[in-house]
Amino acid sequence: MYRIVKVLNNNVAIVRDVSSQQAVVMGAGITYQKKKGDLISEKVVERIFTLRNEESQNNFSTLLKDIPLDFITTSYEIIERAISQYQYPVQEYIYVTLTDHIYLSYQNLSKGTYESTVLPNIKTNYPIEFKIGQAAVLLIKEKLAIDFPEEEVSRIALHFINAKGTSTAVSTDDRIEKKMIELVQNELSISGISRTNKNQNYYDRLMIHLNYFLERIMSGVADPESFSLNFEETLKKDYPEAYQIGNRIYRLIEDHLGKTLNENERIYFTIHIQRLL
Repeated sequence: MYRIVKVLNNNVAIVRDVSSQQAVVMGAGITYQKKKGDLISEKVVERIFTLRNEESQNNFSTLLKDIPLDFITTSYEIIERAISQYQYPVQEYIYVTLTDHIYLSYQNLSKGTYESTVLPNIKTNYPIEFKIGQAAVLLIKEKLAIDFPEEEVSRIALHFINAKGTSTAVSTDDRIEKKMIELVQNELSISGISRTNKNQNYYDRLMIHLNYFLERIMSGVADPESFSLNFEETLKKDYPEAYQIGNRIYRLIEDHLGKTLNENERIYFTIHIQRLL
């Protein structure tokens, strides 16, 4: 049995289970004429999303203030399916970022302000995440009656790439890559750069580049030939702030991995960061 903490509508409630853990339960008419403190039988619950910790509870409450409930529950179902079907470990913040993304994309489609972008070939390099994205777009159509553009498959996949957590099965290389991404994101934050609705495309492109770059380093794949020194000097002169931040990230990765990086990366970082600035 579940004890109601808060009724959200006739079909959804926040509850506590027998171990006092909070969860969101869903089912046709399960809260009809019920109130806080009443019990809901497990037999009538069709879906349940466990709010594993205080952060989960706060995230759900925050989303409820700004986003319709059906978008939240659909996003949560996408994530829970990825976890159960692919044993895909995620960091807690994906529940907020993915829900925000889906709702923002819907709003942009509705207003005619949706902007198409070309992303790298995620299907080849991240097949599991790409499958999760495909399933997500189908579920969004089924639950929300929204036809998302095909590129949303890769955009949703990117959310899972960036928010991938750790598990006992994760390799040492994966853990190193994850740590480096966290360090880079922290360096960006210190420099006043964070992911927002306005810059999300450019921020995500930087994260994709960083993922691919770290995978090349860890697998020992040779780097392409370097750009000319004149090109780097031009960037340094024209975009001094972006160059300084890019150089700090370049040195940060070199220091933590103990490897000498191709000079190309400082240029790539500078270009990505200039877009963000």
